[in-house]
Amino acid sequence: MAVEYVKVKRMIHVGENPGEKFVARLYRGQDVDINQVAKDIAESTTVSFPDVLACLKAMEISLSKYILMGQAVKLGYLGSFIPTIHAKAQESVDKVDANTIIRFSCRFYPSVSFKANFEKCSFKEANLEVKGLIE
Repeated sequence: MAVEYVKVKRMIHVGENPGEKFVARLYRGQDVDINQVAKDIAESTTVSFPDVLACLKAMEISLSKYILMGQAVKLGYLGSFIPTIHAKAQESVDKVDANTIIRFSCRFYPSVSFKANFEKCSFKEANLEVKGLIE
């Protein structure tokens, strides 16, 4: 298995040699949904698809609940979902309140073990030839 990429043209405006350049960009292909994940798990275990899907849906609900309460959710080998806020700076501590919060978001931080596997990734150019396309 390899991570696929495509070649794209970009206009670079900073650095020693600005101008038109070419770079590799990640090609994600089709996204994988919860049903596909449940199917994969069901096929590799003795747990049925409906049972796996029910557990994954319950996990979605549970993760959302904790994150929306401002708590980090740590998923062992995978990593952690950490809620964050972005707020406007104020001149004094008295002016800081909930109205100074601009937005709430969540970031995913891979675990050290999971992240170590990133270095083992191989890459190949995506084959984007479309059959039947006349040039």
